[in-house]
Amino acid sequence: MMHNRAGRKLRRTTSHRLAMFSNQLASLMTHERIQTTLSKAKELRPLAERLITVAKSDGLAARRRVAQWIPDRTTVKKVFEKIAPRFVDRPGGYTRILRLGARRGDSAEAAILEFVDYRFEPKEKAPRKESLAERARRAGGGRVETVRKRKPEAEKAEEASEAAPKKSLKAPKLPRGGKASRPGRQAPSKGPSRTGPTKRGE
Repeated sequence: MMHNRAGRKLRRTTSHRLAMFSNQLASLMTHERIQTTLSKAKELRPLAERLITVAKSDGLAARRRVAQWIPDRTTVKKVFEKIAPRFVDRPGGYTRILRLGARRGDSAEAAILEFVDYRFEPKEKAPRKESLAERARRAGGGRVETVRKRKPEAEKAEEASEAAPKKSLKAPKLPRGGKASRPGRQAPSKGPSRTGPTKRGE
């Protein structure tokens, strides 16, 4: 006989699996809708519906049983005061599973687990912020003066070089009766140059 074969192991140890179900139940009761894989949703659905059935009969024992799966006191209070009263006249089937197909990345079959009376309400779009130009136009009575953009340094250098007068490439004029001396060199003197100490009588 095959004993202990009921339920999916989900490739996890018992403690890991129970902790995961506890977190998912808390998220389901808080947001009333969660997205997970199809196998996890099928395992989680009976647990969630059993908790709702227990929460219908409000009492100390019922609250302790729900608190075993959901450690958050605020979420437990929500289950007994808001979620369970909605299903008083319903004998079962408080949740539903919506298949989403293969998940991108690992191709696992994804699904949504939600309450049957859940209503999706899209978030309201935040108002668009007023731009600086619109703010200036409103402050100036509808007229906005355009501000010149600063030119980059390269364009400034090009404009300065174009505006500067061009230097002529003509050869410099030579002085009369002499040769042009090279810059940085002194012209040789006509007198004799003496180097070193001189003897007396010379």
